[in-house]
Amino acid sequence: MKMWSWPLAAFIILVLQTTSLGFFGGNLFFDLPLLFIYSMGLFYGARTGLLCGLAFGLLQDMASPALFGFYLLTRSLVGFGVGSIKEMIFKNNYGYHVLIIGGISLVLRLLFMVPAVWLGGFSKIVVFSYLEDTLLYCLGNMLLILPLTRILLALYRWIAEDNLTY
Repeated sequence: MKMWSWPLAAFIILVLQTTSLGFFGGNLFFDLPLLFIYSMGLFYGARTGLLCGLAFGLLQDMASPALFGFYLLTRSLVGFGVGSIKEMIFKNNYGYHVLIIGGISLVLRLLFMVPAVWLGGFSKIVVFSYLEDTLLYCLGNMLLILPLTRILLALYRWIAEDNLTY
């Protein structure tokens, strides 16, 4: 029964991400689904990270179909990649999480820069505006990874306390 708390947490993350659009003028400077996928890959491994990335990626691609498949591919790769290296990441050292999510956010924004600049017209103003948004996006994700990971870690431990095997 406690496993239903993960879909509920994912739904809450999605609601928080979509309702925060009205509070910010312009682009969002954080990506809660990305942080959730990172945490799921970290806690449960590559397969769960991949499935979570596919689900959130499909939802985000359906919400913004201009570049359909971008979120699906990148989110699933992030979930699978983090899940694959989860044993190499010290889960109790939050400095690693901040650096890793900052790097992932930067790579994703640089990958998205090619179609964004191409569709927006290649000019200095568009590129500098995009790079400024990229910096704010990376910083927002780096600041939010700590509280979100702590909340999801508490949920993970709450679920795991019933699954003790001796």
